[in-house]
This record gives sequence, structure tokens and C-alpha cells, in this order.
Amino acid sequence: MNDIACSAVAQAGLSAATASLDSESEWPLLLVAGWLTTAADLVVEAALRDAALALT
Repeated sequence: MNDIACSAVAQAGLSAATASLDSESEWPLLLVAGWLTTAADLVVEAALRDAALALT
């Protein structure tokens, strides 16, 4: 899961770089927010899965 989360953070960085070069629209910043949200969700999911497996 952390590999996928790292990939999502990398995509957010790429989107942020693109957004900083683009002066015409704000939508690339929404991509940054989406990728960072995806990364956070994946890390939380992995932690919950690890906690559930530790109970068994």
C-alpha cells in the first residue's frame, strides 16, 4: 500500500509542477488535492488493515 501511496504523492507533485506553470486555470490544483487525498486514504487503509490482522 505504501508504494501506491508514494505513487499518489509523486502524481501530486507532478500535478503541482504543472499547475505552477499553468496560469490560465485552477483545475490542476484540484488534481493535486485529489492525489494527496488518495495517498492519505491509502495510508489510513493500510494502517487499519495491519491493525485488523494483528487482532487475528
